[in-house]
Amino acid sequence: MRNIHMPSESFLSKSTVWMPYYRVQFEYTRSEKELARKSGETAQSETAINAMFCECAQGEDEYFMLFRPNYLKYNMVQQSLQPGEVIGTSFHMNFDAFLSDVLKRLNETKNELNELRSTSNKRYRHIRRYSRILPMTGQLKEAEKSSAKIAELNSLTSVLRLALNLSEEASSIRAVSNSIFYYPTVVVAMKNRENKTEQFLIVNLVKSGSIRKGLNLDNILTQLCNGNEECKQVLAKTLAQIP
Repeated sequence: MRNIHMPSESFLSKSTVWMPYYRVQFEYTRSEKELARKSGETAQSETAINAMFCECAQGEDEYFMLFRPNYLKYNMVQQSLQPGEVIGTSFHMNFDAFLSDVLKRLNETKNELNELRSTSNKRYRHIRRYSRILPMTGQLKEAEKSSAKIAELNSLTSVLRLALNLSEEASSIRAVSNSIFYYPTVVVAMKNRENKTEQFLIVNLVKSGSIRKGLNLDNILTQLCNGNEECKQVLAKTLAQIP
């Protein structure tokens, strides 16, 4: 991630964008992996999804970048726009399809993780049993690879679970309602002096429901807007609306 003070970057502008987010309430069906008395029952939760980049995000990794369930605790203070401020454009999205795809990926990841853990446990039991009488170099390397893969899948499972704001197993999901709220961010436009390409830094202004004086770089949205040309264009068009 480039730093704002790097000499290869020149400052262009600084603006406040009231970034739109969907507050999505959804209903989910508890899976058979839950307690018998809960299996098949429905429950509700909610999450927040970026409404400005949802139409141009591409692929699994970028879809995950759109979720911000921790923003649900923030309520926008109603106020008129000040000079240098703009409200971001909201794009339509198919909530049912989007949430279902993420839940499917979550369940696939958990199943793969469980299978790999089972295989890894058997391998380690085999190594402990025979390591004193046979060289187990090959088996140890395979066990190390399995451990690394388990850590990767474990991390992905946590990310997906946090994105959906789910604390239990679910077999299906359905959006119930949605509304828009806004999260203020500072967008700093920079230009590379060498190749003349424009880059953006996105800085959060809110933490725990209050506007902050300090700066808190949003690495994820910064990466999305600079790595996805369509997202960058959406942001550039939004900034162009500022008088």
